[in-house]
Amino acid sequence: MNFVLSEKLSSVDGIVHGFANRTVGTDVSEIKKQFDLPKVAQLKQVHSGDVIVLSDIENHQDATEGDALVTNLRGIGIGIRTADCVPILRADRSRSFVAAVHAGWRGTYSGIVLNTVKVIESEFGIAPGELVAVIGPSIKSCCYEIGEDVADRFNERFQNTDLYMSEIGNTKYLLDLSKANKLMLQSVGVEEIDILDICTKCEDNFYSYRREGKGVSTQLSFIALTP
Repeated sequence: MNFVLSEKLSSVDGIVHGFANRTVGTDVSEIKKQFDLPKVAQLKQVHSGDVIVLSDIENHQDATEGDALVTNLRGIGIGIRTADCVPILRADRSRSFVAAVHAGWRGTYSGIVLNTVKVIESEFGIAPGELVAVIGPSIKSCCYEIGEDVADRFNERFQNTDLYMSEIGNTKYLLDLSKANKLMLQSVGVEEIDILDICTKCEDNFYSYRREGKGVSTQLSFIALTP
């Protein structure tokens, strides 16, 4: 299977989604063909906390800067690209919207998941408790080593970082970005959260910046409301 699917999102009627592996990568034509989507909107990802609402696919530019896409358009996919960063797909069971979020350490630090919750609530009137969120394949704490500079930034901004960050000596730390984002979602009332237990560095059928280095390709994670 070229796409990893979430049981939780698959249980939501009227939603299609997938976390592509390196076999598909960012081949939008393959996604369009397999899931019958005419278009898949993307962004110029810049490791920010910026959320873009897609309300008009004809005038959308994939060069628009941001790291989360939210839409209530039906039959249109939205996607984000990752190669270790955390892809997060969201929807609600009443099929009011879908969202795709790119959260590396900078986006996580900027609160991209919290910003997306705020936009969903303000734009569509959907309370956090109604959301379904799935955190997809990404680098896990087994492999994500960071320096003291990044650790200090998290410690200065957030409480209880010991729940997702641990010191391993020589001013090095292991950071669990999936758990950090899950805890942020829970802190604002999101209850239905699934973490897919796939480490992109450990699993060589996924692209990984930490394993393969600069210039590595990416894989696309997407979600859509069916017509």
